[in-house]
Amino acid sequence: MNEAIQTIKQAQQNVAVAGGKHIGNLISWNAEKIDVARVGARGVFTGAGFGAQLIGELAASSALTRAVGEVSRPKGLIVQAFARPKGDTAAAFGIYVVNGRDDESGDEHTCGARVRVDRATGQIVALPPEGSTGIKVALDLAEQITARAEHLRTHCETGDITNAMVSAIKALSGVPLRKWGGFYLLPPTSCRRWLALKPGLESLGVEVITMELYDAPGAMATASAAASGALEADIAELLTDLDKVSKTGMRQDAINRRVTTCDELVAKAELYRGVLSGLTDRISARVLQLQQEFKKHIKDDSPSFTVPVRD
Repeated sequence: MNEAIQTIKQAQQNVAVAGGKHIGNLISWNAEKIDVARVGARGVFTGAGFGAQLIGELAASSALTRAVGEVSRPKGLIVQAFARPKGDTAAAFGIYVVNGRDDESGDEHTCGARVRVDRATGQIVALPPEGSTGIKVALDLAEQITARAEHLRTHCETGDITNAMVSAIKALSGVPLRKWGGFYLLPPTSCRRWLALKPGLESLGVEVITMELYDAPGAMATASAAASGALEADIAELLTDLDKVSKTGMRQDAINRRVTTCDELVAKAELYRGVLSGLTDRISARVLQLQQEFKKHIKDDSPSFTVPVRD
C-alpha cells in the first residue's frame, strides 16, 4: 500500500512540475491501538481551529454502556440492563450467573452483582445486588466493567479519534471517494487547515496519508465523481425530507435547518467548481429550487426554537 501511494504521489508531482493546477488533496490514514488522554486529543483538534465537540466529554452512562459491550465475560455470566432501575441512576446493569438445568424448563439466572451510575455524584460503581452479598465471579466482572468505563471517560481510543477526523473532514467540506469512507477529497481552500491538523494527529499515533491532486485527466475524473456523488447524495436526502414535509409535516425549526443546509450545499458546490466543470451551476440551481420548496412550508408566525430537535 505504501509503495502504491508513493507511486501515485510521484505521478501527481510530475503533473505539478509540468504546470498542473491543484484541484484538492486526497486524504486517508492508518490508525490502530490508539489510547490517549481525552483532554490531550481534544487539544489537538481545538488547537487546529476545530470545535471541542469533536472530542467531547463522555457521559458516565455512555461510558458504562460501552464498557458493558466491550469487556469479555466468562462463560456462564450475562450482563443485562435492569428493566426498572432506581430513580437515582442514569444507567444500571445486573450481572447474572446462569445455572443450567438438565432439561428445557429454563436455566436459572441469579443476580450476582451490579454496575451503575450514581446520578448525584456521576460515579460508576460496582456493587452486590441489593439485599445480597453477591457472587464473587460476578463481582469480579463488575469491577472490570467499572474500570473499563472509567478509562473510557478519560481516554480516547482508535474509533474516537477516527470519528473525530471524519467530522473534521466534513467541517472542511470534504467528500468521500468511497461509499463507506476511508478516502476523502478536500477542496483546495480547505487543504491548509487539514495540514495544520496533521502534526497533532501524528502525535496521537495516526499515520496521515495526504496526496496533492492536480488536473491530470484521471485525477479530474476521480475528483469530479466524488464531489458530484456526495452532492447528489445530499440532494437525495433533502428530497426525502421534502416528501416527509409534504406528507406528514415537520417541526418548523427542522424545516429552517433544511433551508440552511441548502445554502451550505450551494457553497460546497462552489468549492468544487474546479473539478465539477459545468455541473456546479446545475447542482446549485437544483438545490436552490429545493430551498424554495422548503420555504413554502415555513409559517411566518412560527415560534423560534434554539434547542436542537431530532426529527
